[in-house]
Amino acid sequence: MTCELIVLTAPPASGKTYLISSLIRDLGQLPLVICPLRALANECLSKWGISCVVMTPEEWLKECKPFRILILDEFHLYFYWGNSFRPQMWEAFYEMVQNAELVIFLTATLTSQMIEEIKRFDCHFDQMTWVDHGNQQLKNKPVHYYKAYSERWMEKYLLSLSDVDGINLIFCAYRSEVFKWEEILKRNGHSVWTCVGGEANIFSLKVQSERPPTFIIATTVLSHGVNLPNISRIFFLYSVKNLDFWIQMVARGGRKGEKFEVFALENPQGIKWNKFFNSLAIARLSLKMKWQHLIKQIEEWFLKA
Repeated sequence: MTCELIVLTAPPASGKTYLISSLIRDLGQLPLVICPLRALANECLSKWGISCVVMTPEEWLKECKPFRILILDEFHLYFYWGNSFRPQMWEAFYEMVQNAELVIFLTATLTSQMIEEIKRFDCHFDQMTWVDHGNQQLKNKPVHYYKAYSERWMEKYLLSLSDVDGINLIFCAYRSEVFKWEEILKRNGHSVWTCVGGEANIFSLKVQSERPPTFIIATTVLSHGVNLPNISRIFFLYSVKNLDFWIQMVARGGRKGEKFEVFALENPQGIKWNKFFNSLAIARLSLKMKWQHLIKQIEEWFLKA
């Protein structure tokens, strides 16, 4: 039996899943869609409105039911998560493709090393076609990219914020930092949601049913396709040097074409920033931080007068 592989790369929020849903209708066969997160699986089922089976790799391993058409979403995560804390992703992959006739990989970010690895899947596939509509690219770039000079500056800026417009997304390296900043920002009077590993599905349900907060604080779990409200600013509280992760995280802003800003220490993607104007912007924000307490006291005095 022959099996063909199609690799589809396109920027985040460019409509890959909608394209595939149209393809599924044309194929006239029941496909199996594999998503790395249960939250993504639920979103696919609710958005597509078509007959298909959607599972995580681990869920499929419990049934091992063969399908002729396989669609594997966010395939880059097999190399990151499957090669570390979720080895069952690869176990499920090699089991699934044994009986498939068509396999489709969907992702926005494939490194050259990953591409070479995929080319070595020749023992499982008779033919591979790479449809590249934009790999490791952003569809919507931030209107402003502020290169912060230190983590300490970023933390002081967040602590200085009082009246905040829009929804602000903060990425932390560790779950302990997520909960630390949740406590700090709530103490400062802000509404806060958090999301760490294992909570993406609960978070996704909250997005659908509750009024969005001022701040969303998360680890990288929120950077892989989980739908979010419109984000105004994205803050990186640690240095992100991995280009794939950077693109996925920044792409949480501008999903529907809205304007957003990024505050970060690193910029692996090469977004251009003007050193002179960035310095002015940082200086202006720093000045605001310095006098924030005095401004607040003056405002409170006039309110009482």
